[in-house]
Amino acid sequence: MSLNRILLLLAITLLSTGCVPKAQIPVPVLEYGQTENSGNTDLLIFLRGIGGSHTDFERFGLIDQVRERNLPVDIVVPNAHYGYYKSESVVDRIKEDIIEPAKQRGYARFWLAGFSMGGLGSLFYIREYPEDIEAVMLVSPFMGWGTIRREIETAGGINNWDADNSAIDNWQILIWTFVQDYIAAPDNYPPVYLGYGTRDGVAKNGPELLAAALPEERIFTLQGSHNYPTFRSLWSIHLDRLEKRFATLTPSSQDPLEAQIVRTE
Repeated sequence: MSLNRILLLLAITLLSTGCVPKAQIPVPVLEYGQTENSGNTDLLIFLRGIGGSHTDFERFGLIDQVRERNLPVDIVVPNAHYGYYKSESVVDRIKEDIIEPAKQRGYARFWLAGFSMGGLGSLFYIREYPEDIEAVMLVSPFMGWGTIRREIETAGGINNWDADNSAIDNWQILIWTFVQDYIAAPDNYPPVYLGYGTRDGVAKNGPELLAAALPEERIFTLQGSHNYPTFRSLWSIHLDRLEKRFATLTPSSQDPLEAQIVRTE
């Protein structure tokens, strides 16, 4: 059974049985490379998907991918599971339990890396607190089901879709109206960078539509599905761009994260 199918069944099971993990306050976190004297002022926040665990980023080597580049960032991985989305508290927990305390400790810049459902959480966060985030790096974000995709496609794209005429009344309306706001005033929000696999079943209901709303230089694709081998490859490209950002010592009119465009079909 494919991972896409497993994730769909998992979501249906959670919703139908009420078997949803409880959202704890504060949200439990894993920290990597953080010490009082590290001198780093950048904090990278990983947001997990609906399946698996927040420990998977270390288990599958994505934390090591950051370490191997010696990037001047500390890393935090909250266990922001589905319960935080169901209770509509994921944004509050990131703000109150991670970002505000980190500011008090001297961190000045914050980067969001959202994987699958974590991509949804990343976008929800910048909808509320755009001023907190330097940039958002999305890997195969989950942004809704087929019904909302078909509505948007039938309307002729996100620019023509009218939420007031939608047959849907839930969080999917919220996230896609935010995408419209982002298109209308991109300077009001941090830049969003998007990578996804061309054989990823989730892509049809989110990344492919979102790609139409972003500048081409912020989008890249690879052959791959909704799994960690693909996530690792996509994350490596995000890190290529992030590395260029930290290697830039003088201001530039070009965003260093956009310096490398990779599109492989």
